[in-house]
Amino acid sequence: MLEKIALKTITKHNLICKDDHIIVGVSGGADSICLLYFLNSIKNDFNLKITAVHINHCMRGEESDEDNRFVVDFCKSINIPINVFSFDIYSKAKEESITTEEAGRKYRYNSFNNVLKKVNGTKIAIAHNKDDNAETIIMRFFRGTGIKGLSGISYKRDNIIRPLLDCLRKDIEDYCKRNNLSYRNDSTNSMDIYTRNKIRLNLIPFIKKDFNPNIVNTLCDMSKTFYDENEFLDTLANKALDDCIIEKDTKKITLKINKLNNINLVIQKRLLRLCLSHFNKDLYNLSYEHINMIIDILKKQTGKSLNLPNNLYVYKQYDYLIICQNINSIKNDINYNYKIELDKTIYIKELNKNILLSKNIINISTKVYTISLNYDKIKHSLFIRQRNAGDKIYINNMTKKVKTIFIDLKIPANERTLYPILLCEDKVIGILGLCLSNEYRPNKLDNTVYLYIWEEKLNE
Repeated sequence: MLEKIALKTITKHNLICKDDHIIVGVSGGADSICLLYFLNSIKNDFNLKITAVHINHCMRGEESDEDNRFVVDFCKSINIPINVFSFDIYSKAKEESITTEEAGRKYRYNSFNNVLKKVNGTKIAIAHNKDDNAETIIMRFFRGTGIKGLSGISYKRDNIIRPLLDCLRKDIEDYCKRNNLSYRNDSTNSMDIYTRNKIRLNLIPFIKKDFNPNIVNTLCDMSKTFYDENEFLDTLANKALDDCIIEKDTKKITLKINKLNNINLVIQKRLLRLCLSHFNKDLYNLSYEHINMIIDILKKQTGKSLNLPNNLYVYKQYDYLIICQNINSIKNDINYNYKIELDKTIYIKELNKNILLSKNIINISTKVYTISLNYDKIKHSLFIRQRNAGDKIYINNMTKKVKTIFIDLKIPANERTLYPILLCEDKVIGILGLCLSNEYRPNKLDNTVYLYIWEEKLNE
């Protein structure tokens, strides 16, 4: 029975391809022992390579060590190579201020991915089953979730596959019995001290007895409907995202707020989740309440920001909403100070720009920014540097703070250091790309000198 169900799942969801090298997570319990043995039984059909990984969480003392030895011996008995990792999960959780569940999950998947890279693997197989899926759906419902959460555990996410997801726990135990497979029972699984255990040990048996004896299948069938609807809504959200995104790279995503506000609220929230998943795919620890907090920022004044779990950061700058994984990735705290000399090209590495002061009009690219200056005023005393706190410039017959000019022009705070300050001796006379003090503009052709700023080579 299990073999037919698992093979149907593999085929329907394209979980395994010919010549795959599969990393299998093996705890020693019935589920993972069944998965490893089953994949080994179909190895020749797909020409598979299989590598097992066991994580000793060091949470149950000698019992954890016995699990470790059992898994190693089992893998040897069926000639499967194994990698073993040991982590003191209690200590890791305390050090990182996260729950033991979060720490265990983090170090498990880190270990799986490390082995995947080391052996040039293609897939990571996890032994989640139908009962696990039903428990997950209930747990997410109690914590508060949407359609995506009610979709349950996915058959495939990136390179992670779950071939046993359509199999009941009873099917797995029967498979182990038929094939004379021993397995380990985690003593903590029988303790109703964790939410999942309480659902499995108390709630589901109660529902089966008094409401629906087929509740596990009912929940899993329902999750498939939600999965299809979630996929459809994601398609709409991606189309909407294309319309309001201004910038997207590994460091940040910038969205146009007026276009974002014109999107239906349901799609708007889903669009924001897609943006957050750009930096952290599983959105672990991010709730719908966090999404609502982002929605609130859209209505507030510029400069409002929000720190989210997983080191995510959101802030509003004028007409834009910016999302990034680390606030330091959008800061531009750079320091430089260069003297500008006539007919000498200077490369400013901090800005990746070239500067040339010349009395000649040069045939250059249209991408070059040019400033005309009064040479009688500047002579050989020009400098260029980053902006400093308190900088002021005399412009339009008044002295203004450089900061005020940035605010008036709605230049985002994190982008202001991208506009170099031009000085004559120690006096600010211009903000390159924005403005120049009137008294340094040329008043006749023969005293004009040109300041060229560019990133590409000059056309010669």
